[in-house]
Amino acid sequence: MYFKNWSWFIEWLTPEEGVMRRINRVYAWERTPYQDVAVLELARIGKCLVIDGRVQSSLSDEFIYHEALVHPAMIAHGNPRSVLVLGGGEGATLREVLRHRSVERAVMVDLDPGVVELSKKYLEEWHQGCFADQRVTLVYMDGRKYVEEAVARGEQYDVVIADLVDPAEGGPAQRLYTVEFYELVKKLIGSSGVFVTQATSPSTYPDIYARLYWTLRRVFKKVSPYYTYVQSFNGLWGFLLASETVDASGLSATEVDERIKNSIYSPASLRFYDASTHQGMFSLPKHIKKLLARQLPPSTDSDTVA
Repeated sequence: MYFKNWSWFIEWLTPEEGVMRRINRVYAWERTPYQDVAVLELARIGKCLVIDGRVQSSLSDEFIYHEALVHPAMIAHGNPRSVLVLGGGEGATLREVLRHRSVERAVMVDLDPGVVELSKKYLEEWHQGCFADQRVTLVYMDGRKYVEEAVARGEQYDVVIADLVDPAEGGPAQRLYTVEFYELVKKLIGSSGVFVTQATSPSTYPDIYARLYWTLRRVFKKVSPYYTYVQSFNGLWGFLLASETVDASGLSATEVDERIKNSIYSPASLRFYDASTHQGMFSLPKHIKKLLARQLPPSTDSDTVA
């Protein structure tokens, strides 16, 4: 249990280190059929969604994570009409997707209805009513199974966004970080689509970040790593963007700025993402480039990264 007398929250980053924050308020806590879920108010970072003892997002900086996850892929595509979100129970990823004028259909697939229901009730600052948008279809099922069935039906998406829990051994998302899964995603987005996934921390979990990079490299012709700092995640947070034809890292500041103006309903509503931020996230420092230069075996269904 990660609560101690309901006064302190301890988040273990590794078996040797963790972060301890005072619990100022407990909004909700329950055990769903899939995971342990809580909505807490923690010192310094405010209201948080916590799953299996890990902060998934906090009121203080969720906009950084969600804007970083969503907009580079959407802007790089240029005109996304259909978008698939895997995970993202708080609704904030969906919120950012729906800022784009071109979006006609947004499907969100989450394994756990308990997370979504808690989010609807306690995390309105995150979802801002997006679940009720007429463009949205909400599906409760395993993301891998949904993608398998969507491929079998011949469906196509312009952008697929994986806003999943980390690939913990035996966890609900473990098989959504493998070569076999990414090959299915490739079929779903075709030659011109874009896929993006959260990819853990290149500072706290460098080997996982690098291995996921090489897993995507096994499947897609173009893979663009990027990162930003997220305080509530206790350091750098990494993302990986993949496509057969789209290179998000190659966009100029002028191109990004023009696409933001033409694509997003209210560019001024963005709190984090802009043209210079886009370029900054894809400008990797030397030590991360060195990390990714070391080729690692891909994550597979039989040898999954964790």
